[in-house]
Amino acid sequence: MDPLTHAIIGLGIGSFAQNTMDITNPLVIGCVIGSVIPDIDVVARIKDDFLYLKHHRGMTHTIPGLGVLSAIIAVTLKLFFVVPFMQLFFWTFLGALSHSLFDMLNSYGVKLFNPIGNKKQKKGILMLYDPIISILCILLIMVKNKTWIFYGSTLLIFGAYLVFKSMSKNSSENKVLEYYKDNNVEHIEMLPALIALNKWAFVTRTGDEYIVGQFDWINNKVEETKRFKRESQYDLELFKKSNAGKHFSNFTPIYHIRREEEGPYTVLKSTDLRYYLNNNFMHHATVVLDKDENIVQSFFHPYKVHKKVQVAE
Repeated sequence: MDPLTHAIIGLGIGSFAQNTMDITNPLVIGCVIGSVIPDIDVVARIKDDFLYLKHHRGMTHTIPGLGVLSAIIAVTLKLFFVVPFMQLFFWTFLGALSHSLFDMLNSYGVKLFNPIGNKKQKKGILMLYDPIISILCILLIMVKNKTWIFYGSTLLIFGAYLVFKSMSKNSSENKVLEYYKDNNVEHIEMLPALIALNKWAFVTRTGDEYIVGQFDWINNKVEETKRFKRESQYDLELFKKSNAGKHFSNFTPIYHIRREEEGPYTVLKSTDLRYYLNNNFMHHATVVLDKDENIVQSFFHPYKVHKKVQVAE
């Protein structure tokens, strides 16, 4: 999720520490700082976007990492406020934990337990910005003299919303599978649409191609975006031999490779099929090989295909 949404969630959680919102309360301050601090890994972007995307939502989003960051924040706040350390740590850690848990609910996921492994925990039910979550948190912030009935009702609505999103995802997946029942679908990836609450994005892999599109669960309509012929297993293995290919296949669970011949070179161009915005896919990678299929150079293209970050081989 975006930093502003994380901060609003932190304020919403901080409201449980007091009946009337006071942003000068050290417990609230700790909760808000904790809710955004895991994204401190953005400093990796100073070097390049590839390094950032490679390590983003890793160590600083794990349970141990959250504990260390929360302790540092609590110690710092303790220098300015006369509040028991454990209270500061508890509310700061609660805010930091909310960051990782909400990131786990969207399609990128987080390495919540193991920063070294490649697998991220993810549920893929919330958009990167979810207006419903923001509205619930703003209510927690703005309403004065809150009662436990109000708190309980808000939590109940939040839980019901997550259940609804999960059921909607499963139902939409079944509808897409039914729509493509004659295409021998081998795998389907369902994701929250980037900007539409009423849609789910999908990528299906059949024996012959990848099909990318969106499903509108209100209108019960499949909207197909792109179709790609599946690459050969040989090109797939060739791509994965490069460092760019290894990192790209760890970064995205489903991608397409296109082989092109450019003079004496063979170029393997890969596209992450998950995120389609403004008529373009967001992330790409390129591997250039000589006539003997030795790797000459490789690139990662974060966010835009024309943006190149060379990857050392």
